[in-house]
Amino acid sequence: MIDRPEAESPLVLVVDDEADVRSVIGRVLQKNGYRVVLARDGSEGIAQLRKHAADVRLVVLDWHLPGHPGEGTFDALIAMKPTLRVVLVTGDHSAELGPKARESLACMLLKPFTTSELIIAVNAVLHA
Repeated sequence: MIDRPEAESPLVLVVDDEADVRSVIGRVLQKNGYRVVLARDGSEGIAQLRKHAADVRLVVLDWHLPGHPGEGTFDALIAMKPTLRVVLVTGDHSAELGPKARESLACMLLKPFTTSELIIAVNAVLHA
């Protein structure tokens, strides 16, 4: 567990349509000292960033989302907050990234990933 006051803990937005995956990622991040906001799809992720824009430091984003796909969500999030760091998660080993994602993506994790890999990626991206 990261030893720092709650107010200083980075806020991470987790956007994933799989409830179990979203929940596990959220719990792992909280256990490691991060504050977490969860979203079940791209539209909700965009709304949560709009609501918490000043505090969100990083987004863990599933690339394949229903309705508002990962690329559109990624582009919208970066347009709202250009300094935002994004860890992209996907089970698609041949995921086609758009130009904005190729330019701005901080890290990609391929599913299935371990909780250790998740924490290493989040820590590395936030402290880069």
